[in-house]
Amino acid sequence: MKVNFRIMFVFALVFMLSFSAPVSADVKSLDDLKTAKVGIEVNSVAEAVAYDVLKDFKTEFVKYDSVGELVGGLISGEVEAIILDENPARFFALDTAQLKILEQPLLSENYGIAFKKDDPLRAQVNKALQEIKNDGTLEKIITKYVGGEPTPDEIDFNRNPDNKKLWVGCAASFPPYDMRSDDGFFGIDIELCAAIAKKLGMELVIADYRFDLLFEALAAGKVDMLCSGLTINEERSKNFDFSEPYESDQIVVMIFEKNEAQK
Repeated sequence: MKVNFRIMFVFALVFMLSFSAPVSADVKSLDDLKTAKVGIEVNSVAEAVAYDVLKDFKTEFVKYDSVGELVGGLISGEVEAIILDENPARFFALDTAQLKILEQPLLSENYGIAFKKDDPLRAQVNKALQEIKNDGTLEKIITKYVGGEPTPDEIDFNRNPDNKKLWVGCAASFPPYDMRSDDGFFGIDIELCAAIAKKLGMELVIADYRFDLLFEALAAGKVDMLCSGLTINEERSKNFDFSEPYESDQIVVMIFEKNEAQK
């Protein structure tokens, strides 16, 4: 039986409504954030953008460890708005009509795969990534998770005792890019890395870390590369190299609109 994991994620969050009525609805524009209670994910680019855009105002920030907890905080009424990447926001909004994304984005961004400085693996991955883009594989993967109904279909990790392992670090709490179920890891980043590993004749092995520990794991040599919806920016590029971008996204504001029964 196929399971719609997007619905499972949203159901778990909506269940929280039975314990706490949302207080959100007053935020209708970016200007309203100046005095609002706003949720952010710890150590994310969205967090840095939120601080920069709202640094001169009376915004109260509430920190969460994952995107799922962030959206849960919005639905449960702990915060009036949240700031996050657009594709994860749309992932949750597809099945929860009261989740709304404000029209004006805060920042455009590109995602890339991170490596230690001067790692020759980067060139190999870039070559494989370009082939995956050219043959349409990447587009099919993105469409499956962003607009479709992701299922726990078996991903080809190219497992073979003779294959060298490609260790990839991710934070498996960032739908639709990085997720985990009883059947294992799945999502845009996971399938992309599986396709790259196969091109390189390697076996994909996923190492799941908290988002704020990812770059520490890479620096310590615990993984070969990171692929977890990582924005390519100047600050990160000082210490790490990135692949060519494989996806573009935006930082947006999401609110939860109360219905009449909740007002």
